[in-house]
Amino acid sequence: MTVSLAKGYAQEPETGRRLYVARAELVLAEPDHRPLACPGLKPDPLQRIAAAMASVRSQDGEEAQVVVDLVAVAPKVVARRRRRLMARAARRGPSAYGERITSGGSGSGSVWSQVMAGLNGGTAAPGRAGSRVPRQSDLADGVGKFTPGGETFAVQVLVCATATHPARARAHLNHLLAAVEVFSGPNRWRPVGPRWGGWRPYSNVWWRRASFDRRLASGEFAPARRQWVTTKEIAGFLKPPTVHCAASNVVRGGGVVPAVPAGVPEWTGQRDVVPLGAVTGPEGRRLVGVYERDLLFGAYLGKSGFGKTELALLQAISRAYAGRGGWFLDPHGEALARSRPYLAHPAVMDRLWQVDLSTPSMSDRVACWNPLSMEGKRPEQIQEVIGAVVGGVASAQGWGDGAPRARTILSNAVATLAELSLRMVADGHPQLQPTVFQIKTLLNDADWRQEVLARLPRRLSKFWLTSFPKLSGEAVPIVTNVLDRLEASLSLRAFFGSPRSTYDVRRAMDTSRVVWICPSGTGESDDLVCSLLLFDLFLAGLSRRDTAVKDRATFWAFVDELTGVDNAARGYIAKVLEQLRKYEVRLMAMTQMAMRLKDSTRQALMQNQSVLSVTGADTDEARYVAARLPHVAPETVTRLRKYQYVMSVMLHGERTTPFRVDGVPIHEVLADYYNPEGLPALDAAIDANLARRTVAEITERLDDLDEDILKHVVTWPLQPAGGARAGGAAASGDVSSAADGDAGVDGGA
Repeated sequence: MTVSLAKGYAQEPETGRRLYVARAELVLAEPDHRPLACPGLKPDPLQRIAAAMASVRSQDGEEAQVVVDLVAVAPKVVARRRRRLMARAARRGPSAYGERITSGGSGSGSVWSQVMAGLNGGTAAPGRAGSRVPRQSDLADGVGKFTPGGETFAVQVLVCATATHPARARAHLNHLLAAVEVFSGPNRWRPVGPRWGGWRPYSNVWWRRASFDRRLASGEFAPARRQWVTTKEIAGFLKPPTVHCAASNVVRGGGVVPAVPAGVPEWTGQRDVVPLGAVTGPEGRRLVGVYERDLLFGAYLGKSGFGKTELALLQAISRAYAGRGGWFLDPHGEALARSRPYLAHPAVMDRLWQVDLSTPSMSDRVACWNPLSMEGKRPEQIQEVIGAVVGGVASAQGWGDGAPRARTILSNAVATLAELSLRMVADGHPQLQPTVFQIKTLLNDADWRQEVLARLPRRLSKFWLTSFPKLSGEAVPIVTNVLDRLEASLSLRAFFGSPRSTYDVRRAMDTSRVVWICPSGTGESDDLVCSLLLFDLFLAGLSRRDTAVKDRATFWAFVDELTGVDNAARGYIAKVLEQLRKYEVRLMAMTQMAMRLKDSTRQALMQNQSVLSVTGADTDEARYVAARLPHVAPETVTRLRKYQYVMSVMLHGERTTPFRVDGVPIHEVLADYYNPEGLPALDAAIDANLARRTVAEITERLDDLDEDILKHVVTWPLQPAGGARAGGAAASGDVSSAADGDAGVDGGA
């Protein structure tokens, strides 16, 4: 067995640059039955060796090595050696402090004893009968470390240093020789070779150099002399560096993590297995996954840039090719750009939807979503529309219970416009349904509001005639300010500005569409968009109660950068985690810090996750996660390298022990699907799938929508006599009286 402690080349040395080598072979300075010191683990004995190697400039081609070669010695050979040592101790007689005890205090004591024995007929003189019998302590000292039990090895220790200058090579060698002094005790290591005065060439002399180099290169076992060591003595060389070895130039093992459980399935592209990454075991390196039926929700935690998004991409793309529907919220758009060439395939592109809200040009084609659309919906679903819009806006703005007037105004505005949408659809004009931007028109344009309400059911007019004039003028701007921010963004005007939706997440669930959504990544408007989208996802999942369980297609939702999204959603992530499992909606969430999530979200995520994955993390975060990973220390989590994870998954309904997983990039696993030449065809397919239109067309139509709606509304008959008509005496912003019991300015807007 050979153990090598080395500092290897970081790069090839410069061409033609000469390197100098210093060599030394270490042997035991005392007889080998005397033991070396057995240093403990604190401090780590390898600390000094690592420190000695720290000065090696590997970028210049320098190198330092300590090579320990071991050959096991047969127990019967050790027993024979032990008997010889015991016989020698018996011949030596009693001793003290390593010196033989004589009878008269002089060297003639033993001769006098023999004379007295002859005069007494061959018996020793009285009082000297036991003078030749060694004590037990003498026998133990004579046998030394070769007591029965334990393993014994013949050892060969070679130390070599290479440098760009002979003085540096000798300095590295001397540092290493000083480092092994940590093993000095009754015995110690010393270099063989001449040592005359200040000249210390050791094994660099010409008659030793060839043998040294041959043994170093080939592993030949031919030590300078026979020397045996026990396991305890040599263990300090054999073990890896521990946590008590603080040197920075040590390759770390990453801590102790249990092996991958035997039942974890290998992933070879099966439809019912979700990939996790690569593991190394007795079978070699292989890709593993988790069964779909065992994966309900997933939590992927760790530092930015450590591969969480790459793992999510692998899972999302593999689910798409497995025929499953998916929804990927990508706040920064990087994941979409990376995944597009792998989705340009006939098996996927006909099901792909792309909603990109980054800054578009007027000629770009975009998808549209009208949260107020009633196309394909029943009158009783108006309450769902109200809940989705008001809940999304209130969550994004953080209204909570602090803005009751703003919530009241927005709820009635949405109810009125949803009723108007329902009437337009029934009238055969879905292209005239109001959008969220008509909320401003309804609140600020009294004449427009009067004409619309005069032709809608009387119950809707009651609020606008009796309650709206009494509300504070400060409440309406809180609502309209939100819409002003949406209207200021060209991409959001295009996305929300069409009366007819091409984006419908419930339809995506039922038809296994693959949906990719990329907000612009910054600004308060993104919070509102993410909040509306997540609340819409939640309500769409709940609406699947009208579908038989066996007919509900599994739908995978991936949310990247969950912390930022959670701040916008304000609790709806937790509702998805708690309620949508039974409706076959499964959420995979990626976040850098679980501690920054809202309490309700974090608790729901930890409670319901089927996969818990963590990569490198800060100490506090690592301590929180490690508490949920048995047998894994927080220090192990903090030392995880890029693209390396510790995971615990559900397997056949039971939680597995944690195991180490190496991330695999999609360009390696999905190389066969890489098709950058197919991107134009992919864009054409998305245009067809979502009926995308240009930004210019949508915004131009939006500018005329108020007038077009009013032109059609005035063709409808007025409400019967006695129906309420909303007068214009109290337009929004002109009323100063507040509703009774509703004091104070709406907070949190």
